[in-house]
Amino acid sequence: MPNPPALATPPATAPTSPTSPTSTFIAPLGESYPNVDLEKADGLVQEPVTIQKDGGLQRRLTDSLKRYTSFVSSPRTLSSHRKSDADKKLAQRIEDHPEGYPQLAAFINSDENFMICRKYGFLRSRVLLYRQDELRRLERDLLEADQEDAQDCPLALRSRKTDEERPQDEYSRKPLIEKIDAKLKEYDSTVKELKNYLCMKAPSTRNLKSFVAWMQNEAPLTQEESDFLEHQDDFVAVSSEQEAGWLDGVVEDTLKWCMPKKIRERLFTSKEQVRKSNDPYVHLISKYRVDMLVRLILTITTVGLLVGPSAVLFTVSDHGVMKILLILLFTLLFSAAVSLFTKARRHEMLAATATYAAVLVVFLGNFSSSG
Repeated sequence: MPNPPALATPPATAPTSPTSPTSTFIAPLGESYPNVDLEKADGLVQEPVTIQKDGGLQRRLTDSLKRYTSFVSSPRTLSSHRKSDADKKLAQRIEDHPEGYPQLAAFINSDENFMICRKYGFLRSRVLLYRQDELRRLERDLLEADQEDAQDCPLALRSRKTDEERPQDEYSRKPLIEKIDAKLKEYDSTVKELKNYLCMKAPSTRNLKSFVAWMQNEAPLTQEESDFLEHQDDFVAVSSEQEAGWLDGVVEDTLKWCMPKKIRERLFTSKEQVRKSNDPYVHLISKYRVDMLVRLILTITTVGLLVGPSAVLFTVSDHGVMKILLILLFTLLFSAAVSLFTKARRHEMLAATATYAAVLVVFLGNFSSSG
């Protein structure tokens, strides 16, 4: 049997690429070329000159092989881009999540009113007291070191360099200062975190009752891990309801009790909220739509409080005492409306009430002078 032809050695003056002095060819996987002497070809690839002069190409080839190996060894990559409708549905309904912590997390995430957690005020107070006592002890050690140096080495209190050149131990001034600095950072962090939690308001009674009722009905956790419900006075609302006052809660409760569920969902529930749960006991209401209804009620109330006194004072134009009583009555009604329907601060409520009373008095004066 004749031997296969040997690989012809290229001449030394063979033309090369202008960009790279040598070129490397990688055969596709699973293929070989019988007319190529692998030993000679391998020797060409392993020459130091080739690696040094063609490092960019080698790095690109190495990176490509790494990406290819990672792609082949990860079969999940092929199927991760083709999610079925059932997979998309899992992230929408509360009931589609597995029972336990996944379903509880989906319920909490369904509405910001359910973002309720414990602040652990007792534990934070204990940690704060512990950090405070650590600083007290370090402060005492530092004062004692100052008193000793005031008698034995006053220069150490005047020169930091002199103080640090002396023999050091754990009770020396520099180690004490470093410990105090570290403990102060821990103390400041504890105080800031406690302050942040104290700024959080307690959840409203309505939201807390809804959260506890769902926990008791569904029982997603074990009895031991559900004990946090017994510390309701330690709960805080992570999400603060913007401008949500007493009237917002009354409107939501009225809608739940007086309006059929289908009509309520059509008018006051968004499509996204409807898809979040099919539980008949879970009622999700759009805050934006409720806010629009509340604004409409407030507009009607404000117009009534401004126009109503004019009509009433016009009918009792001959009774001076009655006019004063009516002004007092409408001013009280206006102040009560501002207090109940909004979250106005005290000074804002006083300013609004004084302005309203002044408008009524000016109107009464103009009306009396024209009459």
